[in-house]
Amino acid sequence: MMNCIARTARSLALCCFFFTAHARAQDPVITHRDLVVLGAATAGSALLSLYDVRIARGIGDTLLHERHAGYTTAAKRASIVTETVLMGTGGLVYFVANRERKEATADIALHSTISVLSAATFIQVVRGIAGRARPYVVDEDGRSHDSDPYDFSFLHGFTSFNYRSFPSMHAMASFAVASALSQEMRFRHTPNRNIIAPALYAGAAMPALARLYLDEHWASDIALGVFLGVFSGQKVVQYTHSHPNTWLDRRFLGARATVTVNVGASGLSFAVVPF
Repeated sequence: MMNCIARTARSLALCCFFFTAHARAQDPVITHRDLVVLGAATAGSALLSLYDVRIARGIGDTLLHERHAGYTTAAKRASIVTETVLMGTGGLVYFVANRERKEATADIALHSTISVLSAATFIQVVRGIAGRARPYVVDEDGRSHDSDPYDFSFLHGFTSFNYRSFPSMHAMASFAVASALSQEMRFRHTPNRNIIAPALYAGAAMPALARLYLDEHWASDIALGVFLGVFSGQKVVQYTHSHPNTWLDRRFLGARATVTVNVGASGLSFAVVPF
């Protein structure tokens, strides 16, 4: 069990190192503090896995599903909200807003889409390497894996959908959008954001809970997926607003000149970005 958790943690760290190494040394996208937080989130998910079986059996109770068929229908409908749907919707909104020269809408749609895309790429690598079996998987002896949350098959996630449980892509995607939109509202001082932001997160929880109810994910999968979504949404929006002329923004939103004034021992200095 501990070897599987350690292997997954190493995969997370390697992916984070890749992003850090390719960022500018003076302004890295992923900082050392981020790595510590990510490590803590992974450890928290590992601790939660101790209760995965209890949670899976409680929510997956067949009598519960039989008595409340409407829950299953609602869960299947909520599961439609995937990373593909959210990225496609964000891309469409960006395209229309960009053509109509609605800069604020295009900016928000682009950053929300990047939040999902970046985390989705990260998760595809992690769960491909980890190869964690989904709870519904039945082994050769006919036993359901809802009794074994530590069935990891190294690299099997790249070849089998049944072994792509950890972390949850659905949870990540919905929370990445909610997080990105909440951050955009904060930067833009949107009225009533204290009401809208919690509503966004409540809505984001629906696809995540649906995947748990449908026996597609362990609770620990959902937990780490939620963290990665919130982290990605916050990181993308905060970084792009503090670095308004990143390559992506220049490419898709156009260059935005910013003027900075520095006072040093040699006097005043001016800088205009991107010129």
